Amino acid sequence: MNNRPLPPNTKRHSEEPSAKKVFSGKRFDVYQWEQEQFDGTKAIYETVKRADSVIIIPVIGDEIVIVREKQPHWEKDGLTLVAGGVNPEEDIAAAAKRELEEETGMVFEKFDLVYIEPVLPAIEWTAYTFIASDYKTTKEKQLDAGERNEVMKISFDKLIELTRERAFFYPPKFVEDFLIRDRVDELKNIFKNPKII
Repeated sequence: MNNRPLPPNTKRHSEEPSAKKVFSGKRFDVYQWEQEQFDGTKAIYETVKRADSVIIIPVIGDEIVIVREKQPHWEKDGLTLVAGGVNPEEDIAAAAKRELEEETGMVFEKFDLVYIEPVLPAIEWTAYTFIASDYKTTKEKQLDAGERNEVMKISFDKLIELTRERAFFYPPKFVEDFLIRDRVDELKNIFKNPKII
């Protein structure tokens, strides 16, 4: 399928020759395969698969770009990091650049992969977090028909505060991981000097 990095101990069962797609939906596909058990018997296992995602943290100086977003199936608007789906065979850094430009109109030069979210058992879906830096310009947004958003700039400290308050519609796992381990200074340094994983 592709050479995207995966979290440790992760396997894409849907790509094995014995796996068969038994359901294809708009967002999710279901694959099943026969698995030998420890006692020698066989059982049917399955996994749910969806397109991978990119999450982008754009950094301009001492500020981070987020969005206040609304979608038709949400009861109210909410704060989110810029995020979106990766197309089949699309490079994840290219997807991050595309999604950021579509949702904010902002063009950045550099995209550093800083985090790969751990996957849930039996769900094939990987989320890749990038820090975007080297801002160039802003052009017109290219939002989907089911998207509305307002682009906002906030300080690093405000991002940390909003994450602690669980104010984001989708919790930013990358940020939470540093907060749980009480490594705020390291997180702030990564915003300014991203390390590629």
